[in-house]
Amino acid sequence: MTETTRLLVRVDDAGSSWASNLGCLRACTDGIARSVEVMMPGPWVPHAAQLFNAHPEIDIGIHLTLTSEWGAMKWRPLTQARSLTDAQGYFLPLVTARDDDIRPCLAEQNWSLDEVARELRAQVALGQQMFPGASHISTHMMRHFRDLDPCIGDVITEICNASGLSDDAFGNGLPRISGYPRFPREASARTTAFLKQISELAPGTHIFIDHPAVASPELEAIGHPGYEDVGADRLSCLATLTHPELRRSVDARGIELINYRDL
Repeated sequence: MTETTRLLVRVDDAGSSWASNLGCLRACTDGIARSVEVMMPGPWVPHAAQLFNAHPEIDIGIHLTLTSEWGAMKWRPLTQARSLTDAQGYFLPLVTARDDDIRPCLAEQNWSLDEVARELRAQVALGQQMFPGASHISTHMMRHFRDLDPCIGDVITEICNASGLSDDAFGNGLPRISGYPRFPREASARTTAFLKQISELAPGTHIFIDHPAVASPELEAIGHPGYEDVGADRLSCLATLTHPELRRSVDARGIELINYRDL
């Protein structure tokens, strides 16, 4: 019996901006995405709740967040967590150091495990209150926070056991496809690359993750050194995920589009 080919398309960073909220929604309603990750410290979470709670067919994940990466827009912890913030009280830009990126990172901070645990629990508690249908947790800006420290992985396991949420399948080894290269940003090139990957997708369960958004002045103001064209990138992501030819190819190959609940 031939194994089914399944694809979980996950879109991240709802709650961080109006543009991300609308982009994630359209990627699900007009495209091939089926799961949306919401950043609970983000300033646009109430708007996200209005949108996604009206669409119970869309799977919601609580996107655990310990960083605030943009230069012109920031968010703070939900709890008093001084060891996790900069001098202004915002989350730091990075979790771990990156090549050619001199911005501060959490890994080099004298962070407190107790403060991390309290913050993650607060994010999950608020997430379940505002998104009653949430099914899982995921990690913002890295594969899984256990890669920062195994003790944080233990905390997340405890939180999942207590909350009834599943841990992120990507963090637990679900194979990730690239979909398309980072460059060029044009949707036509990305759609062609994604169609090629779809045509070559092997049987089994795969995951694709990206960050769609709609056009807005707010989106154009978002960025950081080395990633100044956020708007072009995320608009192109949305145009690709909603391209009719991509959905036709998925259907023609009999690929099952799934969400985390299906796992």
